[in-house]
Amino acid sequence: MIEGKKKISVTLDHDLATFADRLVESGYAASVSAVVTAAMESLHARDVAARAAWQAKLDEADENPAIAARVERMKAHIARQLRDKGLAAPGGAA
Repeated sequence: MIEGKKKISVTLDHDLATFADRLVESGYAASVSAVVTAAMESLHARDVAARAAWQAKLDEADENPAIAARVERMKAHIARQLRDKGLAAPGGAA
């Protein structure tokens, strides 16, 4: 096992396992593990990009009082909708 990696076991849907096997058989990937790693890296990169985009919008809202006020109204509206459905609002928002 390579330092910095953790050996785990995963269960894939049959179609995904077949797809991963075909990628290995065709030489596109060195192993099924490499296929899963590439998929996880892709999801991670997408998550990092989405978080950066959200942070950019939050920063924009912080710099513009009109946007900040609109965001607060939207958050309050969402919190009311959640409360009406018996769900907890994120962060305890009212």
